[in-house]
Amino acid sequence: MLLALTAAGCSLDGEPGRGPVAVDVRPLSGATAFTYAEAVRLHDREERAVAACMTSRGQSYTAQPRTASARGEETNPYGLLTPEKAAQDGYGIVGEYLHQQSNPPPADEPRKAAWQEALTGTPAHRVSLRLPDGVSLQYSTDGCVARARAELYGADWNTVAPVTMGLANRVIGAVEADPGYRAAVRKWSSCMAEAGYPATDLQAPRRTIDSRLKKAAADRQTLRALGRDEIRLAGVDAGCQVETGLSEAVQDVQQAAEKQLLTASDRRTVARYVADKRKALAATAA
Repeated sequence: MLLALTAAGCSLDGEPGRGPVAVDVRPLSGATAFTYAEAVRLHDREERAVAACMTSRGQSYTAQPRTASARGEETNPYGLLTPEKAAQDGYGIVGEYLHQQSNPPPADEPRKAAWQEALTGTPAHRVSLRLPDGVSLQYSTDGCVARARAELYGADWNTVAPVTMGLANRVIGAVEADPGYRAAVRKWSSCMAEAGYPATDLQAPRRTIDSRLKKAAADRQTLRALGRDEIRLAGVDAGCQVETGLSEAVQDVQQAAEKQLLTASDRRTVARYVADKRKALAATAA
């Protein structure tokens, strides 16, 4: 967003990359996190496998480009924010809007039932999973999507991946419900209020910017002003997080939560996930 806004004639105060660095806390020691470069490599390899599978079944399929930006991979699940990231991109809200405008997702096309079944599978091969965070998931093992993922990551990926994500979500839920986490957020909230930006939770500043986006998007000047406001607000947010030691507090709470929640079986599942992920990444580099 910084580059886009500057190219559009905006000058932003402050120097990106200066200041303290907060801890980037993620559940399961970051097992479910991918860098953007990794995500693109895996996406492209998976799409090629889907296309080959569909061709073998007599169906046409065009490999779909990855339209999301790096923000989706880099956004912290708790809403933690480093001063560097805040100075460069704010919360990524206006930046992601600009990215989507220049990289719109492909339009959906109406497809016949046979094409859809080839892609996602048939009811006869449907599997139901109850994930650790309480979410229920269904997929069919005979679809090209499931086949491509099994080919790239391994035969157990279609089960291991959603279960691991469910474990990560369960950890996040436990952390956010913990009294220690809530106390840390209250300290951060007090800092934000003193700076003139009242916020009761870590998502509140993002909601403030997001609520203005639709109206601002209609006018280029207003959108640039919103981008500057976003970077300014995110900078205050990140500063308060560092000042109150928020990321360190979240890390301590998360470590305790994972020790209490994760069974030996859960940890083996996460280890399989990491091994499958490494195998897939090695294949994309070959």
